[in-house]
Amino acid sequence: MKKIKIALKFIASLVVISSIVSCASSNLEKAEKQFHANMMKHNQHKTDDKKYTGRNNAVTHTSKSGLYKATLFCNQSPIPIGKIHDWTVHIEGPDGKPLENAKVFVFGGMPMHQHDFSTIPRVKEYLGNGDYRVEGIKFSMRGHWEMRFTVKENNKQDKVIFGIDL
Repeated sequence: MKKIKIALKFIASLVVISSIVSCASSNLEKAEKQFHANMMKHNQHKTDDKKYTGRNNAVTHTSKSGLYKATLFCNQSPIPIGKIHDWTVHIEGPDGKPLENAKVFVFGGMPMHQHDFSTIPRVKEYLGNGDYRVEGIKFSMRGHWEMRFTVKENNKQDKVIFGIDL
């Protein structure tokens, strides 16, 4: 009789554990489905196609410490997805004068996906009048991207971030 009671308690424990695992699994599946639905919705989001395309639709931000003003635009319209292309960043000092021959570095990627660009973008050429060519940009998919610039001039350094929704 004692063995039967132990066996029944063991079976009851297994039933309870099984129902808990089943419930947790069901909640996990629901959470995964919701996550994927949100990602699909986010990836379908498309900003104004003109934003960032050409100098007339450029976006301007002040650097973190206010040392520089940077204006960014893509040299193609619409902004390419899946293809390497160039951008231009125009940099001015706080007085509005173009920043000549500074060292400009670019980094970026998709913060939501926690990855960088699949390419290695670089600011390789100073074009004059505060304009710098940003080469090697490739957006592999639609979504929210960031381009982060570090600007160095003499003993000064500052950063500016651009959020780009494709």
